[in-house]
This record gives sequence, structure tokens and C-alpha cells, in this order.
Amino acid sequence: MEYKKQIGKNIVALLLFVALMLPTAIQFLHIFEGHEHISCTDQVTHLHNSDVKCEIGHYYLVSFNYDIAEYPELFLSAIPLKVEADFASLQFHSFKITNTQLRAPPVFS
Repeated sequence: MEYKKQIGKNIVALLLFVALMLPTAIQFLHIFEGHEHISCTDQVTHLHNSDVKCEIGHYYLVSFNYDIAEYPELFLSAIPLKVEADFASLQFHSFKITNTQLRAPPVFS
């Protein structure tokens, strides 16, 4: 029974690996498709024409079209006109002013 489970796990792992590596293998094979290297033996200054034809860039596999739904009831929140806050009491609320020696570097003493 354990042997059959292990075989099943190995088959599933192999299928996932093939599914993930197949696009990479196709692009790798596409790179070398029709690849000819011709060495130039002309001794005169000249320019070579480059004919690049690649259809693999014309495929759009992923669409980045994110439509944001509008919820008008969320935009009706009330904004206060004047914000009153006392941040000095919030900053040092856990530190008491004492005369004892601290064991850490003197940051707040």
C-alpha cells in the first residue's frame, strides 16, 4: 500500500515538473530554430542586414486587465474637520521618569 502511494506521488510530481518546465523548453527550442552562423570573410568595411522574425513575442498569455468594482456606499464616509490628538502622551506612556540606573544604553533617560 505504501509503495502504491509513493508511485502516485512520484507520478504527480513528474507531471507538475513537466507542466512547469514545458514553456521554458519550448522557448529554448525556439531560440535555436533556424539558427545559422555564417562567418563573414569580406575585408571591406560594410554593414550586415539583420532579419529578425520572432512570433513568440506576439502571444499574450496573461491579461493584466483589473476592473475595480465601484462600491458607492464605501465612499460616503464622514471626514472630520479638525483632528485633535495629543501625541506626547502616547509616545512615552510606558516609560516612567525614575532616578534608577538603566542597564541599556541611555536612550530615554
